[in-house]
Amino acid sequence: MPTTKSRNYWWLNANPRIWSIDSFKINQTQHYTSHNEFGNKRRIYKYFELVQAGDLVIGYESTPVKQIKAVFEITEPLHRDVKLGEVITFKYKEKVPEPIDWAELKSLHFFKDSEILKNNQGSLFRLTEEEFEAIQAMIDAQKESLQNEDVLIPYERKDALKDLFIENEKFDDIIDTLRYKKNIILQGPPGVGKTFIAKRLAYTQIGTQDDSRIKMVQFHQSYSYEDFIQGLRPDDSGGFKLKNGIFYEFCRQAQRNSGIDHFFIIDEINRGNLSKIFGELLLLIESDKRGRANEMALTYGDKDSEPFYVPDNLHIIGTMNTADRSLAMIDYALRRRFAFISLEPLFNEKFMDFLLGKGIEKSFSEKIVSRISKLNEVISNDKNLQKGFQIGHSYFSNFTEGEDVQKWYRRVINLEIAPLLEEYWFDNEEKAKKEILGLLEV
Repeated sequence: MPTTKSRNYWWLNANPRIWSIDSFKINQTQHYTSHNEFGNKRRIYKYFELVQAGDLVIGYESTPVKQIKAVFEITEPLHRDVKLGEVITFKYKEKVPEPIDWAELKSLHFFKDSEILKNNQGSLFRLTEEEFEAIQAMIDAQKESLQNEDVLIPYERKDALKDLFIENEKFDDIIDTLRYKKNIILQGPPGVGKTFIAKRLAYTQIGTQDDSRIKMVQFHQSYSYEDFIQGLRPDDSGGFKLKNGIFYEFCRQAQRNSGIDHFFIIDEINRGNLSKIFGELLLLIESDKRGRANEMALTYGDKDSEPFYVPDNLHIIGTMNTADRSLAMIDYALRRRFAFISLEPLFNEKFMDFLLGKGIEKSFSEKIVSRISKLNEVISNDKNLQKGFQIGHSYFSNFTEGEDVQKWYRRVINLEIAPLLEEYWFDNEEKAKKEILGLLEV
């Protein structure tokens, strides 16, 4: 094996439509022909002649992937294979934990004059030792970061259900729907734990509380396609540059980690202009339109831009508050792409056990359940409100053991539930006052 000083460093382009680096295993050997399928020498053929055993090679997948994925080591220089003809042989030496994007590489000062950036049309390119070491430093930094991460503790279905008041069968149904449809919306009145459940659905599917595979955003009326997918943003020079949005970047992360579930949670999904925010992705998020086979150009892309797709391993969970009167209904086009799952207030046996476990006496726990259940019955029977405006159990889930239970209960009623009831019956102050006083009776 050559010494570091005599070793060469190379860059190898792999066409992902022909062979994928992801299909290799560590130490597996692979041949690379010096001639193309037409028998012509590959571009910069002289580099194939200079390759020697022990040289290190950066493995790069070209368009549409455009990522560094591995480090190879040459095991045999240019030689003749009986079946393939003239080849070089290398082994898969090291996997890049988080594949390095082409755009990230271009931003490095080391590469501003690199041969691979000037003309990347071809198969094999020479790297300087400094260029190779710059890439290796990025890979080593990734490894160190992973080693420093906390040990991930397994998270199972029973762990999720321990924190929830939902029935086991209902939880299983939601999981099955999420797997099948890939896009769901948890809808319900305030305080039923929509966001709380969303994260536990994700943790259960992932198998651990790994927040690196979960991304959360909250929609609002000013949220745009440019925030979510891609758009032009001002740069330091006073001009504009194309910047990728949060969903675009998370999709790319999921693409780099194919086969591993990722979850994108959209809180208050109905607060945004959904058709405007999703744009052409309204088609790509459908469960049967996922993957590279359905990739398409984005709104801000030019002829050189790589097409985009939503990977099969990405799931979308939206939450929707049914008591917000200021919001329009979700249009039919988006409704077709999501499964809507209704959540209701759960003042059930599980909830009672939760209160008792927090140290609240049984008599007081029963009083909470009785009063809020009666209030929800009144709300449900009001033709202007109905079930979508009920009061959820989450309002009573934040009791801290040891505090004054009477004081805590009155604080919840006065600061959280009373303002909500005053808004519900804004045109009937007496009605609101009556219900609030009924909750506060000693």
